[in-house]
Amino acid sequence: MSALGETLHSLVRVLDSRELGWFVFGAQAVAVRGAPRATQDVDITVRIDRTLVPDLLAALEAEGLRHRHPQLVEELLDMGAVIPLVHPSGMDVDLVLAGSGLETLALGRATRVGMDGVQVPVAHATDLVVMKVLAGRGKDLDDVRSLLASGDVDIAEARNLLQQLQRALGQSDLLPAFHAALAEL
Repeated sequence: MSALGETLHSLVRVLDSRELGWFVFGAQAVAVRGAPRATQDVDITVRIDRTLVPDLLAALEAEGLRHRHPQLVEELLDMGAVIPLVHPSGMDVDLVLAGSGLETLALGRATRVGMDGVQVPVAHATDLVVMKVLAGRGKDLDDVRSLLASGDVDIAEARNLLQQLQRALGQSDLLPAFHAALAEL
């Protein structure tokens, strides 16, 4: 089994046994929903009560997933930031604790898909587009075009979500980036 398969298998064992809502997003999800792109990590979002995070981290550690920066564990947890882990296979895992809003919506729409022989919940293409536009880096916008080309994106829903995010965040660049990606297809 590959490093990706081993890592996903470990995540499934821990997260599913605790019946936690979770999903894969990022480049690995884009590879499933759009077009493959090279990446050496797995991005996941997990819905969990913050008081249970230490127990979750202990269970992940028992499965071999270690914090990449053990000296920063408490600081990162306090900030609610990404929790950077590494699997014994060498695959990095970025664990995001789900908040309300987009992540909750994405949790409800994620579907189980086979990735390297392991069935894992993967964010829907529409939600991935919104996440990628929000991230806004060049490779993210490439991913947006790939996802749009797949035909699996609900354009109206993505536009609506981006419009809501623009208002909530006080940004004005999300819809123009989305429309530019649409125009390039």
